[in-house]
Amino acid sequence: MKLRCLITAGLVFIAGLALNAQDGAVTIRFDKDVHDFGNIDQKAGPQTYEFQFTNTGAQPIIIQNVSASCGCTTPGWSREPIAPGERGFVKATYNPSGVMPFDKSLTVYSNARPSPVVLRIKGRVVAAPASVDEEYPQAFGPLRLRSGELSLARIAQGAVKRDSVAIINTGDEPLKLTFNNVPKYMTVEMTPATLQKNEKGFIRATLNTAKAAKPQLWGIVKQPVNIVVNGKQGDGKLIVAATVEDDFGKLTPADYEKAPVIAVANSTHNFNTVKQGETITAEFEITNTGKSPLLIRQSYAECPCIKVTAPSSVKPDAKAVVKVVLKTLGESGDKFYSVMLTTNAPTQSTATFMLTGKIND
Repeated sequence: MKLRCLITAGLVFIAGLALNAQDGAVTIRFDKDVHDFGNIDQKAGPQTYEFQFTNTGAQPIIIQNVSASCGCTTPGWSREPIAPGERGFVKATYNPSGVMPFDKSLTVYSNARPSPVVLRIKGRVVAAPASVDEEYPQAFGPLRLRSGELSLARIAQGAVKRDSVAIINTGDEPLKLTFNNVPKYMTVEMTPATLQKNEKGFIRATLNTAKAAKPQLWGIVKQPVNIVVNGKQGDGKLIVAATVEDDFGKLTPADYEKAPVIAVANSTHNFNTVKQGETITAEFEITNTGKSPLLIRQSYAECPCIKVTAPSSVKPDAKAVVKVVLKTLGESGDKFYSVMLTTNAPTQSTATFMLTGKIND
């Protein structure tokens, strides 16, 4: 008899809860369920928004849990019961990572109707604008350059090519730039002629290969130009770089048919591990598989520790050896050296050889 009474009381209690829910005794209303952050600066750090809600029912609301759809979003919420007519919040903190749009959700569980409630945050993470130091990393006093090297890339023998590098005056006084150590086949100038405080401009370089003295310019050219600021020579330098090659644009199909072709038997030499001070010698075999003489216009090594010996020409169907000597004095650690030949072969005008290994102190 006692058990029957307990069961009956329990059923009455459950029915009462259901009736209360149906009557809207515990109800929740959010002011909005979607928040758009718009554009967020990538460096702005975590962004937070609070979704406000009102207890529109007759009983206190308890937020039981809030789960986020992504680890990049941290939820928070009102921990105390929210009385009828009072307001509470569910908070979303989004931590931007990559530059991209985002659309994340929060699922809110409570004792109110409706439950669960899904809230959304969205927006777009945009790249942060670069600072002056980041945009112009090369600094010589108040003068800053976007790069310390101005590359003219490839240029045909006899042609003229120009390009520029962006600069800015970060000082309080106007800047006038002049340049020395400029060869006669090159001109370097600044525009505008005077750079005012915080003003941006350009250093423009023009390379005219036809003005080069004999022998002609060939292959990789890296010309350091001294920057003179307001008449004072400091340590400012700009490297003007280019690769000068044959004017292959003038060749006809018949010219290509009888042109030289360079074939490389081996392009890498691994000298393993050596002690500093040792001399490494490597030989690379090349073959002219074309129908006219292969001319070696230039042999180039970035490191002055390397000497390259190559023939000036290779006859059709003939082989030749390119000798590379590496002096390791002053060098240490894992090393990767490259040597490049510039030739008159139109289908592949350059050939690159590599020396790799480790040099111990």
